[in-house]
Amino acid sequence: MPSAPQATAELRLYGDAVLRRSCREVRDGEDVSGLAARMLTIMRQHSGVGLAAPQIGDPRRVIAISDPGGGTAPLILVNPRLKATFGPEVGFEEGCLSFPELFVTVTRPRGAEASYRDLEGRERCLRDEGVLARVLQHELDHLEGVLFIDRLPWWRRWLLTRRLRDLRRRGEEAA
Repeated sequence: MPSAPQATAELRLYGDAVLRRSCREVRDGEDVSGLAARMLTIMRQHSGVGLAAPQIGDPRRVIAISDPGGGTAPLILVNPRLKATFGPEVGFEEGCLSFPELFVTVTRPRGAEASYRDLEGRERCLRDEGVLARVLQHELDHLEGVLFIDRLPWWRRWLLTRRLRDLRRRGEEAA
């Protein structure tokens, strides 16, 4: 079994190849509690609301979402799968910890439903049509190697070419 990243794991930035890879399933009985704790720590250190395991270099299907319901405990989703999206497509300004200081309007369905396992291995379902749905869709994309900039129209990405080139260079150097 591959070793888990150390507690000092840093965020992977745009340009790091790990962000473009699809993640593998967490195997039955595989303990990801240490990974989840590291993800929550790193997410809080960087004032994030969501983090996917590949963003710290781990290839497993794990997502952490901070305080999804305003005052509730953070969510850890193991092997999450998008079951459905619903509602109208809406634009919303998104950021990503792997793209420091870049915020762009991304259009996504208003609602999302996903199945996942919690840290105890229980099957769960999550359905939302607010900010949590947005964060969920963004983080699920990370598990498939899809980045939020991939959701932009070509002309919007073209306008960001210089910033993305600079971010990619930083990410490649840090990898």
